[in-house]
Amino acid sequence: MTRLFAILLLLVALARANQVTETEPNGTFQQANLIACGDTVLCAHLDGTGADFFRFLMPAGDSVYLRTLPCETQEATSIVLYDSAMQFIQVDVNDGPQEFSLIGYFSTYAQFCYVQVLNHTGDSYGSYNFVVDCLTQSVGLHDLCSSARPVTFFPYYDESSTAGCGSEGGTAAPDVFYRLSLATPGDVFIQVCSEFFDARVQILTQCVSGYMDDSFEGACQLGADLYSFGLLAQDYYIIVEGTSLTQAGDFSIEVSPVLQECPPVAWLVLGVVANQPFLDWPEVPEADNYVIEAALSANGPFEAQAISSVSYWADPLGFTFPQRFYHVRALCQ
Repeated sequence: MTRLFAILLLLVALARANQVTETEPNGTFQQANLIACGDTVLCAHLDGTGADFFRFLMPAGDSVYLRTLPCETQEATSIVLYDSAMQFIQVDVNDGPQEFSLIGYFSTYAQFCYVQVLNHTGDSYGSYNFVVDCLTQSVGLHDLCSSARPVTFFPYYDESSTAGCGSEGGTAAPDVFYRLSLATPGDVFIQVCSEFFDARVQILTQCVSGYMDDSFEGACQLGADLYSFGLLAQDYYIIVEGTSLTQAGDFSIEVSPVLQECPPVAWLVLGVVANQPFLDWPEVPEADNYVIEAALSANGPFEAQAISSVSYWADPLGFTFPQRFYHVRALCQ
């Protein structure tokens, strides 16, 4: 079933995408292939411990999805997203189908971003398809439960307004609806910010019914913060509204999973094993994986070299460079 799902994803992506090919070499930030929203890079190739870099314009106000999908082999790929200054934003190891990855991100301003695709096993010579979807938020008021705006990824961010909307639930104030679809059980934090009206946020188990919880107080301006624990793997509906009939206006909303804090790696020891630079660090009990980054300068830019599930790593490039700086990032997913 999982394999069938992956194939269906690929067929849908290829049917609607502009198909492009990878241009080698593209193993560094400076060599990144320029691509665009809506592109599918067909059967890009990874060589051993190398990585592929791509660069694209991320529009403002769009939900951007980056995903790898199967080509000729079942390539174990990870995705790392960087901003225009080549600074780390986000990484995904295995949230896509099978051995593939998926990142969702919302940018409040337009910028050129970099994407790095690498094999987290470090020993692959396979191929993959890489898809970039930029889904502009659908137009409309979203003031009906039936037209609720989908919460498409975590952390989710949106800017909207209740001004001019109708009221289908909750208080008499105008509403904006969101639909939250959870694939797995978990806890969620919802924060609404507004400087224009006293906000209230509530979560329902069904469309305009099945009240679970609400909040009309928060730390962000006149907004509201809501923690909702023990949610099941199902659809939920979020209503943003004012506390009374006359309360309406612009707002922003962020929906995030409530996760344990991921402590940083305390220290890093560099040694030599089998004539290779060898990194060792204390294990972070909460971590699922570690991202090993390296740069030729202490000021960066740092590129992801590998993803490891253990607290040590040997640099396969050996002493190729006169100097090399390392950084290890713990991932708690």
